[in-house]
Formats: sequence, structure tokens, C-alpha cells
Amino acid sequence: MPLKANSTDGAITRTRIEAWAAAKEKATVVAAADEATTQSAATLLAGGPVIYTMTPTAGRALTTPTGAQLGAAVTDEVVGTSFEFTVVNLAGATHAITLTAGASGVTLVGDAVVEAATSSSFVGVFTAADTVSIYKK
Repeated sequence: MPLKANSTDGAITRTRIEAWAAAKEKATVVAAADEATTQSAATLLAGGPVIYTMTPTAGRALTTPTGAQLGAAVTDEVVGTSFEFTVVNLAGATHAITLTAGASGVTLVGDAVVEAATSSSFVGVFTAADTVSIYKK
């Protein structure tokens, strides 16, 4: 998330910088259940690194929130705002996790499959207030 001015005179305050830095330093680890799962917009946009882990016993879908849900969860959103998350597939040898786009407002660019015993990082970029493109790093 960007660090934008939030006081009436447009200045960035020390308190705002401290809050931004604290959020960037905090990692959130989500142990997803062994089932098709939808990510939470609030968790995905918590401010620091987000790591989803899953041990699938069959191929599983990990669905993003919609673009509108993501836009509503972001403070100080501007076009170009980005967020990152990682998906860790703990399956030993088979069963991929496939990232799928929420119902509307999310476009997945490139390969969105996380094979067994691997991890993949993704970057979401707002292209409008309720529209996000997600790229595999």
C-alpha cells in the first residue's frame, strides 16, 4: 500500500510513517484447509507479507476476492497500488493448487498453478479502484 498524506495540510506525519512501517514488518501466515478456499480481502491486504499454506489431498482452487472486495479493503488506494502474497503447496508429490480469479474485477496474468512441494509468489496491482491484475513472480 502506498504511503500517502492523510492530514488536512497534506503532510505525512510521523505517526502515519510508524503505522505504515509496522504493517510492512508484520507477516501473516494463513493455514488454508484442504478444500477449495477463497482468500479474505482483509487478510490479503493486511500490509505485510501474506503466506498461504495448504496440504491438498486433491487438486484445489484458491480463489481471490473480487476486485470490488479488494478495493473496499484498501486504505489510500490509488491506481498502481500493489500487494504481494505467497502460496506454499505442502503436498509431497501430487495435487496442485490453482489460483483462480474472484467473480469479477480480477485478472490473472500468466501461470497461476502452484505445483506440489513448491511455492509461488504473486503481485496484485490495482488498475482501477475495483480492478486488479495479479502476476506470478
